[in-house]
Amino acid sequence: MKRMAVGAAAVVALVGSTSGQAATKTCITPAEMNGLVAYFLPQVIDRVVETCGSHLPPTSYLRTGLGARAAELRQQADAAWPLARSGFVKIGSGADEKDVENLSDEAFRSLVDDGFVETLGIDIKPDTCAEVNDISEALAPLSTAQTVHLIAVTLTAAARGDKQMASCARNEAEPG
Repeated sequence: MKRMAVGAAAVVALVGSTSGQAATKTCITPAEMNGLVAYFLPQVIDRVVETCGSHLPPTSYLRTGLGARAAELRQQADAAWPLARSGFVKIGSGADEKDVENLSDEAFRSLVDDGFVETLGIDIKPDTCAEVNDISEALAPLSTAQTVHLIAVTLTAAARGDKQMASCARNEAEPG
C-alpha cells in the first residue's frame, strides 16, 4: 500500500500560522515536535483531502491512498498525545501557560481537537493541489514513523529561532 505525507503543506501551515499566537515561553524539543506532528497530521490530511479532492482525478494518490495514511496516524494519536500536549502547552495559543497546564487532560485535548487545524489556517489553493498530490505520492513509500519524523525535523529546523514557536537547539546526544 502506498504511504504519504503532506510534509510541505504541514510545514507551511504550522510555521506560517503562528503569527497570531503568543510567543513561546520555552522551546519545543524534537520529541515534542514529533508528538505534535504525529497528533495533528491526520487532521491536516483530512483538510487537504477535503480541499483538493474535487480538484484531482479519481485515480490521484490524494483521493485513493491518503485516507489510509490518516487512519494509520489516528491509531497512533493516543500514544503521541503526551508529547503533543507538552508541545501544545508551550505554544499556548495566546493563553497563560499555567492556565493551559491546569486544564484537565480531557478538556485540553478537546480544545486541541476542536480548534488546532482551524488555528493553522491551512489555505491550499486549488491550483496547488496537483503539487500536494505529487509530494504526497513521492513520500508514500515512507513508513508512518518516517513520515512523522521527516515533517517534525523539518518543522524543528524551520522553527529554530522563531519567536512564536521556537524549537530547542538540538543536543547532539539527543535522537532526532
